[in-house]
Order: sequence, then structure tokens, then C-alpha cells
Amino acid sequence: MSDQKRRLGDNQNPIQESAIKLVRKIYNALRVQHHYAERAFMGKNKTIRDNNAQLAEANARNTLEELKPWAEVIEAKENGVDVHSAPIKTHKLEIVAGREHKFGQYIIDKESKQLEFDFDKEVK
Repeated sequence: MSDQKRRLGDNQNPIQESAIKLVRKIYNALRVQHHYAERAFMGKNKTIRDNNAQLAEANARNTLEELKPWAEVIEAKENGVDVHSAPIKTHKLEIVAGREHKFGQYIIDKESKQLEFDFDKEVK
């Protein structure tokens, strides 16, 4: 056993926890979207199909609206735009004030080159 003292919070990673919350929120929204979309074409009658198509569209619109600030800030960082000035600052403030604020602040603090990920290069 090491001589280091264990302190409260040693095994916690708030950035990782915030990222997991965001992914869980997106996953749950997609599950609901899948349910509505499935019932929109497999519904018992036209009314059920029409209502579920409408609910699927509304759910998709809400999910996209919730993720819009994230997309705007990440795109701005990839293009080298200053996220601390208007109009991106509004989106940045929405991210760092939300439930996933620690992960949002992590994204804001990272340089744009660190956000780029070349899948072919990294996986092979």
C-alpha cells in the first residue's frame, strides 16, 4: 500500500462525469425519437401514425435546439474563431452555465488543434 493519504474526491473526475451526462442525455433523446419514429410507420391506424410522426419531429427539433450551442462553439473553435466574443459568446455562456458545465468549460479551454480527431490516423 502506498504512503499517500486518500482524500475525499480522489476518485472523481468532474469533466468525465459531465461528458457522460451529456452523452446519456443525447442517448435518451434518441431512444425517445426512435420510439416515436417506429410508431409513426407501424401505428395501428392513421391517427396514431400521424400523431407519432408529429411527436418524432418535435422531439428531434428539441434535441437539435439543445445541442445547437455545442455545435456552434465546436465549429467556431475548429475554424479558429474567438469564442469569447459575439455572436459565439452567447452559445459559449449557454454551455458553461448548463448541467454539463465542467465538460463545456473543458471544451472552451482546449485549443482548436486538440479538438480535431482524424479517425483513420488514430484508429489504425
